[in-house]
Amino acid sequence: MTNEIQRVRNTLESQLKQIDRVIASSEAVADLISNLDTNISNINDNLVSGFSSLKSGLKETCFVLNKGFEDLAYKLTLIDGSLQEIKEILEKPLDTQAKELRKRAEFAYLNGWYDEAEYDLLESEKKNYLDFIALHILGNIYYYHKQNYQKALEYYLKAAKYAKPQSNLNACKALLCAAKVYEKIGKVEDAYKSTLTAIEFLSSENEIPQISAQIFFNHAAYASMTGHKDEAIKNLQKAILIEPTFLITAEFDERFSYIEQEKEELKRDLRDKQKQKVEQLRKQLLLLDQDFNYAIITAEKVGITIKDLFKFKNSLYHLKAMISKIDNLYANNSYFDLLKAERLAQDIYNEGRKEYKENINYCIEIKNLNIKELESRKEKVAGGYLPVLAGLAIWLIFLPLIWSNLRPSFKLFNNDEEAVGAWIVIGFFWFVYVPSVFLFNSIVEKFKRKIIDKKIDKEKIAIIRLSDLKK
Repeated sequence: MTNEIQRVRNTLESQLKQIDRVIASSEAVADLISNLDTNISNINDNLVSGFSSLKSGLKETCFVLNKGFEDLAYKLTLIDGSLQEIKEILEKPLDTQAKELRKRAEFAYLNGWYDEAEYDLLESEKKNYLDFIALHILGNIYYYHKQNYQKALEYYLKAAKYAKPQSNLNACKALLCAAKVYEKIGKVEDAYKSTLTAIEFLSSENEIPQISAQIFFNHAAYASMTGHKDEAIKNLQKAILIEPTFLITAEFDERFSYIEQEKEELKRDLRDKQKQKVEQLRKQLLLLDQDFNYAIITAEKVGITIKDLFKFKNSLYHLKAMISKIDNLYANNSYFDLLKAERLAQDIYNEGRKEYKENINYCIEIKNLNIKELESRKEKVAGGYLPVLAGLAIWLIFLPLIWSNLRPSFKLFNNDEEAVGAWIVIGFFWFVYVPSVFLFNSIVEKFKRKIIDKKIDKEKIAIIRLSDLKK
């Protein structure tokens, strides 16, 4: 199977290097080849580790190639366990012998022992004619390995018939394979009808997008061959919008040679529509860039420090760098470059809006912390030494007046008589000094609280201005 996988890779690379620059630039081609190698590397690793779960990449690639690789794709489906649940349902009523026949046949099929697989599958069919997976494998053996096209058609149609009640997906796959056989034996009209039936089986295009795209693509091909040009273009476009690599496949699929001009028009129309999408997203990014710049200026005006704005400015630099990258992809003017530009622009815009709001919230949080600190200071405000010094100053102003009028002796007792003047001085001290201290302390505290209130109001106004930036 490793050789089959490598053959897929080489075929794809060869095709990718020849595609029209309207479809993909050299940079986009390099990306596609790189992604292909990554998928194949992952699959080979899984094969070496014992047929464990596989990525869907190569299976999708096999369907996209549409050049005889469906057999490999079906093998990968058997390996990765995606049919396990259906297998369990099919095997429930079977005895041990039937189950063993089926498992042994799958093992033989995966290892290329097609005669042995055919024998076991035919025996399994006798015990369970509803087993559409076994019927599909028999169809693959007859079509790809024994070139018995009538037998292949018989078993694909059986697989589609018995799969329908349980799995639209597998019914559609069988009908696609039946269409291939019809094409091979020259019955293109029947191939067209087969894919049309498969489309009718689809309950939702989004339910199984890969197989939906495959159905639309092949139906477009058979519509092209049977002269249904409008239907061909319509379904080809549907396939490409679900899986863009079908645009590459259509370039090398001879079945579309009947609608070459229409295909060229579709190719350019898809490219031009994609350009419009990128242009709209770029406008949104430029508006976001303006929002960032205005928000940073506003934050600086309301007192956010350069240190606290570092993350904000870093987000802006990243946004500008990504806009430049999107501009480069746009300049390449190819469908795949524009698809990448759209994905990148959408991701950057979503990420940028998120970072923008986070940065605004961070600035608001700084202001809220400032308010809490100011309110704490307001609760603890005190007059300090100023009221004491003011009280002493007033006392010193009154002291000479008292002294000159009373000329007191500062001896408390003189000839056993009370020094009335001294008591008067002391009384005036407490009468003037203590109230002065209390008065000035109240004035100073009120003044300090008023200053703090102004600072709090300023921070609240800053929060309002910052909050308005999020609207």
